[in-house]
Amino acid sequence: MKKFILFMLLLCNLDTFACDLCGCANGGSFFGILPQSHRGFMGIRYRYSSFDSHLNSQLLQTREVFQSTELWGRFYPFKKTQVLAFLPYNFNAQTLVKANQTTKIQGLGDASLIMHYNVFNTFWDSTAHKIDQNLLIGGGIKLPTGRYLYDPASTAEVDNPNFQLGTGSTDFILNAIYTIRYRNWGLNTDLTYKINTENSNNYRFGNRVTTSASAFYTYKTGGITLMPNSGMYFEHSDSDQSAGVVNNRTGGYVGMATLGMESFFDKFSIGINHQQPVFQELSKGELQANARTTIHLTYLF
Repeated sequence: MKKFILFMLLLCNLDTFACDLCGCANGGSFFGILPQSHRGFMGIRYRYSSFDSHLNSQLLQTREVFQSTELWGRFYPFKKTQVLAFLPYNFNAQTLVKANQTTKIQGLGDASLIMHYNVFNTFWDSTAHKIDQNLLIGGGIKLPTGRYLYDPASTAEVDNPNFQLGTGSTDFILNAIYTIRYRNWGLNTDLTYKINTENSNNYRFGNRVTTSASAFYTYKTGGITLMPNSGMYFEHSDSDQSAGVVNNRTGGYVGMATLGMESFFDKFSIGINHQQPVFQELSKGELQANARTTIHLTYLF
């Protein structure tokens, strides 16, 4: 009887324990290899990721699944200035493994806007160069358009600051993208630093740095251009803070191998990218990031 009562008390407080350790879909974004740098585009992108929490406790183990259907676009208000816009709609699910109980939430996520300046871009006139290069440097803002409802007294939502549709904060993004190509071979690199601010609940997610490098090869078959690519992706997050108190059970790093394929035909682009964890240390080893997949369909103009 005592064991049963203890078990029920643990289940009642499970959300409180879980708030320290969980996956978060509100971190850094992965741009991947953007379609033809000299053209604007509009499209839709689907992203999937999942995390396993409390790995050393059978009773408290959870799995968080984050899915996002995102409208994205690139526009050139001026020749050397591009603007990237992202508007996600999120589907989150958290399952308590022991109790086989799943909580789901869905809704609009946090919108982002990033502006880049083309320091140089020889892809605009690639026939005049043996080696084409493009360097983009810029920054942007992430707006709190996604709902953030973190209320320990509420039973309508999971009591977890990470398991939300948004972060509830206005955050800032610094980004640089460099691409180089020689004949059919090329390399795309990306570096992003995200500076998070404190939200109205006095919670501040740790700043995050992400970087990636992908080698690619292009070839034409019929009227389609294919671009297989592979490389590495790395992200590091500082610890979160609640009312100025650092939560040492959050933050960490993960490195992933990436494999993808981009295809171009007429005015459309279709692409897929898969990320497989190679090494990681998240939340003192209590959190595990699983594979991630991104698929997009884009109209070029």
